[in-house]
Amino acid sequence: MTTSTTATTNTTHTAEFMLDQLQVVKLTIRLWTSSKKLRPEDLKLADGTVLPPDTLASLGTKKTIDPKQLLEFTRIKKEAERICLEAGTRFIGGFANPSEEIPRIVNELDALSRLFDQEKQRFLNVYSESTEHWINQHPDFADAIRNAIEPAASVARKLVFDYMVFRVSKPQGELGDSLNRHTLSLSDQLFREIAQDAKELIDRSFVGKDSVTGRVLNAFRRMRDKLDSLGFLDYRCFPIVDEIDRVLASIPKSGPYNGSAYHALFALGLLLSDPDKVKAHGGGLSQTQASWPDDVGQPSAFESVMPEDDEQAMAWPNETTLFTLDDYNAIQYVEDDDEDDDVGNPRLPPHFNRTALSEWDATQAIVFTGAVQQPTTDVADAKTDGNVVKTQIPVPAINSTNDMWF
Repeated sequence: MTTSTTATTNTTHTAEFMLDQLQVVKLTIRLWTSSKKLRPEDLKLADGTVLPPDTLASLGTKKTIDPKQLLEFTRIKKEAERICLEAGTRFIGGFANPSEEIPRIVNELDALSRLFDQEKQRFLNVYSESTEHWINQHPDFADAIRNAIEPAASVARKLVFDYMVFRVSKPQGELGDSLNRHTLSLSDQLFREIAQDAKELIDRSFVGKDSVTGRVLNAFRRMRDKLDSLGFLDYRCFPIVDEIDRVLASIPKSGPYNGSAYHALFALGLLLSDPDKVKAHGGGLSQTQASWPDDVGQPSAFESVMPEDDEQAMAWPNETTLFTLDDYNAIQYVEDDDEDDDVGNPRLPPHFNRTALSEWDATQAIVFTGAVQQPTTDVADAKTDGNVVKTQIPVPAINSTNDMWF
């Protein structure tokens, strides 16, 4: 019963923490397609031809203007979605983005809004002329097209570009359960979007080729930056970010890339194109990094204990909570022979990076009460395993998000 209560509390706190870091951008972009329902009288049928009934088949649609005239509106809409997805992910009909990304997004969407309005005005100015040109291109169906032409004022009302930015907060009690589920599934959505981008990159740039240009590096960097921006959604993001950095750092700075560089990039693309493999690989790297040996071959005192499922991946501090430390460059191992302070208390690493919460065993990692911050109180309890001290230490609560992430 106690375990279940703790897990529920941590899960709720996790969703609230995520929502506190995010703002949602909701796009309202409506396009006019010029499509109108095709009617039987629009068709010139041979004598005796019988059309199927409406319950069996529909006749489809007809265009009242050249579709090429509308391509710029479609391009602007896709660009707006790209801007919102650059560092964000789809969420409840909008795009969830870290709060620090919102000023950039707003600036870029405002610029697109002005461009949309300019294109709208241009289109309306030539609307009548364009419809007549379309009719002249299809003289056999001139009456069918002319009878379906929509007034310019009506078209103007249907071409809309707008957006809004808002925060989502969890309601009290059981009413928040559905939002909780959607919030906790954000990382799955993120990994699916990364996989889709990687699949498109592979199909476009790798399949059937034996070399690639430097342009593919920009695509990998975009995926990398997105995972890094939303890394607080899932502890497995950061090891994948490091993996992308490692591969990109291992190849020449300029292309074209063939041979081993090509195969390294291809392998990276294949990994990123499978969301399940990304999660498994990221989880495995987290465990590996946390158990790297120190410079004398001593295994790390801070061994990762990974969550058993996605919902536990980023639960935030609640009462006594375990954090594993996985920044190899920053960790200073706690040893009882030369790392104690003047009064015999074990010293702690001065820098805590990329933490992961898990079901815990106090003999496997340092346990804190509260949130991640430099400890300011004395050691409450300590255990030793060989010459490595493992300890429980109370620390003060954090004051801001910056205290949590380094």
